Amino acid sequence: MIFDQNQVLKIIKEKPLNAIKLILLSKGVAAQTSIFISNWDLFDFLEKLKASNDFDTILIAAKTAPKIVEIKNFMDGKLIEYLGIIEHDEEKIPAIITLFYKTASKVQKISAPFFLFKEPEKKELPENPTAAFFSSESTSANIAENIKLAEDAGFSVTDSFIVSEQSLKNGTNRILELLKTAAEAENIILFSDTKASFISKLEKATDMTVLSREDLIISIFNARAEGTGGKLKLASAVLSKEKAVFRNKITGLSRIKGGIGLKGPGETKEEERKRILKNKEKNVRKQLENEFSRLEFQRKFRKRSRIATVAVVGYTNAGKSTLFNALLNEEATKESDRFFSSIDPKIRKFSLFGKPVFLLDTVGFISNMSNNITDAFNSTFSEIAASDLILHIIDSTEKGWEERKKFVDNLLLENGCDKRSIISLFSKKSRIKIKHPLRNGFFYDAFDSDDITKIKKFIFDRLNGEE
Repeated sequence: MIFDQNQVLKIIKEKPLNAIKLILLSKGVAAQTSIFISNWDLFDFLEKLKASNDFDTILIAAKTAPKIVEIKNFMDGKLIEYLGIIEHDEEKIPAIITLFYKTASKVQKISAPFFLFKEPEKKELPENPTAAFFSSESTSANIAENIKLAEDAGFSVTDSFIVSEQSLKNGTNRILELLKTAAEAENIILFSDTKASFISKLEKATDMTVLSREDLIISIFNARAEGTGGKLKLASAVLSKEKAVFRNKITGLSRIKGGIGLKGPGETKEEERKRILKNKEKNVRKQLENEFSRLEFQRKFRKRSRIATVAVVGYTNAGKSTLFNALLNEEATKESDRFFSSIDPKIRKFSLFGKPVFLLDTVGFISNMSNNITDAFNSTFSEIAASDLILHIIDSTEKGWEERKKFVDNLLLENGCDKRSIISLFSKKSRIKIKHPLRNGFFYDAFDSDDITKIKKFIFDRLNGEE
């Protein structure tokens, strides 16, 4: 049961006519209620509301229904299954309810008269049902990002829990207790800096596949790697992880339907596996060095040709590929709403007001990347650092854009990029209502021809020494 109509009716009747009533429910029972005088107060409360195991549904009742944008991100970030918006009349009698509910990786919507409302039928079990565990220190933006990461890796988060950071490191008992309510889950994802020994311990206790955030990133890289360079980076990241978290069972990519040429768990001896990993690591490192030398040769060629290079960088899914295609006026790289739509850097030469320029599209970055992953992308960082101008793309619609911008800026500076060459471009300007002040950069929309012309002129002026 999502909610009890009589209980909700009683709660709504108790509020002032023009006020807004918010009800947090757990398993159909009201756990907390709050009254707000304005939409501003409501949105401020929702912004600060942290995800919890104490509620799975939010109902909002008002004479005029408030509008919540980015519904899926909101529901993911608060870890709720249902979001109901109830409109009532002058007598505070509920008239219409609009219910948003999650099925697999999508959010469905139904509207109906309140007293004729019927709960949506339970859908079939999605593919790879998974129980996700988040730290109590996680923000809503972090949680929403991690759920999308899991979905892009092919997992459906059917159950989610908030636990202490300590429980994510060695609290097997607490996790096992919560798993009793997640009968459908076949996998477990721990979104924390969890040690391999604890993952192994939890796997043995549950007989389930246990994954980390790093496993998801590597899994997505595996699906996206197309060119030789991307595949080598993937192999390097996987081998580093395999070697670092070596356990009695193949770890890393092999636990997420892949592998690095090894046999299945239990089919090789421990020492033989170590030797194979060591030899493969040497081989991949050598190939990466050859790839690095090839890219270095290309950079020297571009430098001798006196043709400037402009790199497009940013947090994953910020809109880099969309801008890259818009500047070239062709579909040179894939555009997608998924994380890491491509991990293979693309470079194209195009004419900028009659002057040739190389444009570089790079892999998107994501926070909390391990050294196993960042080390594999040294050649990409070298490409970016050697560029004459770096366009840092920031998704202006993301609530946590400040943290993401700071993360990418620091990553660039730590890897040899010149701060003076980094320019911030805030994408998706048509989807935001209030623009924050900018010190360095400007807002744009990749589908606005005037904005693209503005960016091209800006690049031209900067490359020719003009501010």
